[in-house]
Amino acid sequence: MNKVPDIWFKAALDPGWGHYELFGIVSTFRNRVYPCGVVGSNSADTTPPATPTTVNCALDPANPNPKPSSLGAFNDTRTGGGVGAVLRVPLFAKKLDVGMKGLAGDGVGRYGAAQLSDLTFRPDGTAALIRTAHGLGTIEFHPNAKLDVYLNYGAEYAWRAAYQGYTGITITNTPAVPATGTSPAIPKTTATTFKLNQIGGYGSPFANNTNCGVEPAPGGTSAPGAGSCAGDIRVIQEGTLGFWHKMYQGPKGGVRWGLQYSYITKSGWSGAGGIQPKAVDNMVFTSFRYYLP
Repeated sequence: MNKVPDIWFKAALDPGWGHYELFGIVSTFRNRVYPCGVVGSNSADTTPPATPTTVNCALDPANPNPKPSSLGAFNDTRTGGGVGAVLRVPLFAKKLDVGMKGLAGDGVGRYGAAQLSDLTFRPDGTAALIRTAHGLGTIEFHPNAKLDVYLNYGAEYAWRAAYQGYTGITITNTPAVPATGTSPAIPKTTATTFKLNQIGGYGSPFANNTNCGVEPAPGGTSAPGAGSCAGDIRVIQEGTLGFWHKMYQGPKGGVRWGLQYSYITKSGWSGAGGIQPKAVDNMVFTSFRYYLP
């Protein structure tokens, strides 16, 4: 969550030829961290191993049967932000408009159209801001007063913020089953599963992307299956080409129609085995507008 509202600084200049901007963002994030939140031991399992595994809290390392607690909890605050620039200039007697906009920084992913992630979490629970960069370029051609043709290209990129050393503990309690006429009673059982030194964060080179291109069996008639696909986004790119035509503009209002083609690609970070997921989409949009006089 944001500790305080994001703060923007912006300076704009209109010298008579073109429009220019410089801007900056300051964003703060706060999270509650519990150092003793992931602890446990399998010494109390129904069938304990010969050498029990114990994952203890660093603040209480001598506890033989650790349980999750709020001991040592603290607030972790991280400050991020970014800088950007905008320019838009007319060329060739205003027949052509060229524009560019960019933003780069840490923890500003949500300010892009693709809504990239702002942050991830380290194994100790503290936040790690993800570095991102966004860019947009546009060209608009005005051959006459009734026609506007445009070409846009935009991309958003997120860097890796991967870590190793995460711990996962799962306790499975199976309730007792009373005896029936055909089967004996089954006692209650407890089993603890540990996953130590696991990978995580954003864009881990060891992530499992093996099923990113496979549609697994469904879980029901309306429930898609879940496969192994980290799919952390590396870059999203889109190019568009379209036009607006003013069919009528007068005392009775305005009538316009337009057509646009868009090509978008979404590429993920490569994981284990070099598997890099990618998706492509082609889109066509049409629009008809009437403007009241």
